[in-house]
Amino acid sequence: MELKIVAAVLAVLLLGSASSAPSVPLNDLLSNPANFGFGSLSRGVKAQIEKLSGLDDCQSACSLLSILVPARVSISTSSNYQSIPYWSVQQSEVTPACRIDVTRAEDISTTVKVSKLTQCPFAVKSGGHAAFAGGSSIQNGILINLAKLNEVTLSNDRKTTRVGPGNNWYDVYQVLDPLGVSVVGGREAGVGTGGLTLGGGISYFAGRFGWACDNVRNYEVILADGQIVNASPTSYPDLYWALRGGSGVNFGLVSRFDLATFEQGLLWAGSRFYDFSQNASLAETFSKFVADAPTDDFAHLYIAFGYVAQLGGFIGVSGPAYGKPVADAPIFADLNKIPSLVDATSFNNMSGLSAALNQTTFARQTFKTVTLKDDPVLLKAIIKIFTEEASTVLDVPGLAPFFAFQPLSTNIIDKMSKNGGNALGLSVADGPLTIMNLNWGWTNAADDTRVFNTINRFISRSFDLAKSMGLDNDFIYMNYASQDQDVYAGYGKANVDRLKAVQNKYDPHGVFKKLQPGYFKL
Repeated sequence: MELKIVAAVLAVLLLGSASSAPSVPLNDLLSNPANFGFGSLSRGVKAQIEKLSGLDDCQSACSLLSILVPARVSISTSSNYQSIPYWSVQQSEVTPACRIDVTRAEDISTTVKVSKLTQCPFAVKSGGHAAFAGGSSIQNGILINLAKLNEVTLSNDRKTTRVGPGNNWYDVYQVLDPLGVSVVGGREAGVGTGGLTLGGGISYFAGRFGWACDNVRNYEVILADGQIVNASPTSYPDLYWALRGGSGVNFGLVSRFDLATFEQGLLWAGSRFYDFSQNASLAETFSKFVADAPTDDFAHLYIAFGYVAQLGGFIGVSGPAYGKPVADAPIFADLNKIPSLVDATSFNNMSGLSAALNQTTFARQTFKTVTLKDDPVLLKAIIKIFTEEASTVLDVPGLAPFFAFQPLSTNIIDKMSKNGGNALGLSVADGPLTIMNLNWGWTNAADDTRVFNTINRFISRSFDLAKSMGLDNDFIYMNYASQDQDVYAGYGKANVDRLKAVQNKYDPHGVFKKLQPGYFKL
């Protein structure tokens, strides 16, 4: 073990020369560790810390972590360093100074304390499904990798599942499906539990239970001072409310979710693919579904449109799902009248459905989103705008332009009010609504500007049209937002003020604001 620590510290020295005097108060740490949130340090640990000198902030941080949390820290300049995969290429283009593969909440607590002491910034990776660099990656800082926090444990009464943020949703469903239960979680296998749940969490089960954030019974959270607490409706209820859609990067780092659990067998769901000539029928059918969804809480439907050269050009897609093993429930009658090229719907469990929908292209990626009032005329006009804008960049290598309409029906919004409500600022009076989300992929960085400009025109034209028709809504769904979008402005001033009050209470010195630079900030 001592040799591993020495090797890690030596590797830190390769991060770069420290030409200026170090600012890290290591002597103060040695003389009074309690001032920095640490308990007593052993003689051996003190001896190793005393040897550290001439290091910059992040070199000091990585060296301290190698001493305090041995065998869990990897230095990026080490010859045996192995990077970890991300969904988007942009996230993989930055390299941390070091990575800590945490195995318990205390490891995260230690890392936060070390970051504060050294002023070395950090990022946190759950599933790594954000599209932009820095979302859950970092250049030259500390990367907290949650992958080993992968507990999935069903309670004896079958009503709660303890889920670690290192899981993706496939991991969770693989455990729960054989037990005949499920949780309100993501639809794609590779999406992480952490980001989806903290940002909201669209689900096949949303009509019955609301979004994922509305079905967390308890969060285990590491606060800015390193304290580990449990936030629930009865313990730290203000923090519990803020974490329901307010993200974790403003308040604390979640090390465990206790998720409400329900009995669940097979579903009927899957994808259908259409000739693009059916786009108007799909838009009309989806709009009617969003309005009618409160008549059947078990039903879910999204539609999408994209360009696939191998399939001959622009196509349409629908994703019906029903939370019982019932094929073609009456609410899907209009959808069933639309002829499809391929029908991949079937009876399946959540593991199989999430794997079928998973995206693993590992290309350059971007998201962008707006929210609209439900109206078929608007949806059809937006589809036309999409084809006009996407057609201008079809020569871009590897281009895969897609966008979707997601349901935000009034029965979903109504379920968001339970247990004190969430932070999203939505009300039944606003609905029914449709979330429009873009997910475009392409190959080369040289095309970034062209693609981003096209996407921005598409969004601007669509939202301007919605405004002109009185069909706009300010809500921006965090999990589909791009880096340049002001997510919290759409939550409403009252909720933003309340979120800031929670932030100031639990992080009065702005630790997460200053030292965790990625993702969306208040």
